[in-house]
Amino acid sequence: MRLISTTRAQDGVELGRDVMIGRPDGVPLLRAGVRLTNRYRDLLVKAGVSAIYVEDELSEGILVEPVVDDMTRAIATRAVSSAFKTARDAMSSGKRLAPDTVEALEDVVRRILEQIEGSGGVALALADLSSADGYTFQHSIDVTAVGLMIGHRYFTSQGWTDFRGERHYDQVEERLSTLGLGLLLHDIGKLAIPLGILNKPGKLTPEEWTIMKSHPRAGVDMLDGSQWSPLIKSVVLRHHERWNGSGYPDAKAGAEIHPMARIAAVADVYDAITSERLYAPARPAADGVRAIIEGNGTLFDPEVVDAFCRVVAPFPAGTSVELQDGRKGIVVSVPDGALDRPVVRILEGEGARTEISLLHDPGIRISGWDHVSPPSPVAA
Repeated sequence: MRLISTTRAQDGVELGRDVMIGRPDGVPLLRAGVRLTNRYRDLLVKAGVSAIYVEDELSEGILVEPVVDDMTRAIATRAVSSAFKTARDAMSSGKRLAPDTVEALEDVVRRILEQIEGSGGVALALADLSSADGYTFQHSIDVTAVGLMIGHRYFTSQGWTDFRGERHYDQVEERLSTLGLGLLLHDIGKLAIPLGILNKPGKLTPEEWTIMKSHPRAGVDMLDGSQWSPLIKSVVLRHHERWNGSGYPDAKAGAEIHPMARIAAVADVYDAITSERLYAPARPAADGVRAIIEGNGTLFDPEVVDAFCRVVAPFPAGTSVELQDGRKGIVVSVPDGALDRPVVRILEGEGARTEISLLHDPGIRISGWDHVSPPSPVAA
């Protein structure tokens, strides 16, 4: 299986994974196994789906294992859609959202955590193949998946600090469950933003940007006071704060931002860059990883960036790459501990192909990639 541009897909090629379009019931636009036709390709392009996974001869035997499988994604889409509808109805009637109204989200978090544990905690495929119209729900799901992977690595290596300042390494599952709920709801405040601003294709005016920046506080205001964990509310309120104090809504910096919100910040930015949006096309995973690395120590907590770089691959299996010597290939697999040094299947003439390990051939590098991942460990 490999990821290709929708417009370059040939007639008859088999779709490798479901394509979502943001339907609240979680039903995909096209299901895996469908053979592509001109009509289907035009449908995908019209829906704003710029890339698809396909099964073909070039990618035969390449296994792409998404962090969130199609069944879990469908269940999660329905649960997140229901939660947002409940929140919208509550807001319309002047009420707040109570935890017992979104209990299905706890099951979603549990399912995603099980899949993360089954994958060894490393994200080898995150692309959700969603249209721009499906961004709201799919972004919540993918930010949760990325955030939980970061959180799992972070809490395992760094532990967590209680209100007395004491560090602990137990109760990690409970911390992750709380983090997951906060991540699923992190953008719920956007329900209070006018659609004309939320979906504007161009640059926001200063006045519109001020309104947009109100969504974290609006999100906390939707949650029913003391019924919600303060940690969940921290994720909702602080996921746009930045390590150097340049974020919003309150320009908090460093330790003023709860670690869960620092994790959410990294997951949110990475997924925003790599997802289809109404005002910006999806960019490759490597671009998302590069943005996080470049923000290390300024926009983002170095310890969180370290955890991120150890679980998110810049070149997932099925990704097309070009080596510095001009050869083109497809990523076959990614070694744990050296996520930017994958095994690459070189595409040669007459259908011939060989596979090389960049980990075992340090002189071979991927064109345009100069980072070393993961970075040097930071002190605990």
